[in-house]
Amino acid sequence: MKTISPILLTLVLTFGVQARQASDEQRAPLPDQIINAKTVYLVNETGKARFGDAVYKQIRTWNRWQVTTDKAKADLELVVTDKGGMSSMNPSYYLNVVDLRTGDQLWTSRTTMQGKLWRSWNSVAESLVSDIRKRMTSAAKGPA
Repeated sequence: MKTISPILLTLVLTFGVQARQASDEQRAPLPDQIINAKTVYLVNETGKARFGDAVYKQIRTWNRWQVTTDKAKADLELVVTDKGGMSSMNPSYYLNVVDLRTGDQLWTSRTTMQGKLWRSWNSVAESLVSDIRKRMTSAAKGPA
């Protein structure tokens, strides 16, 4: 069995960390409305109740926002949509974040089935929510 040279391993790890830091620094900051929001109103436009439930579960598990059933009490509206549907070989799923006061779409997360014929709703929902979750975590840490 071949072993990896300690020098090569150090170079690979260093490059990986630097590449990660560079990609984090090149991300546009999230709008203040998203960072400061406390409540969200969830809309599932996919027509798939189990998918809406999976997104709801991911948001609740994150525990960053309180999901409300009263749109008037929400800071943001989260709209879950899909394009292509099940008739498509690789449908796309979106989580759109809308400012309820202005109606402006503030941010969108997108994922696909990633070439997997039977990807679970939970996995797709986790991809959508984890994208914004990572950015929120980076925003909370601030510049290094």
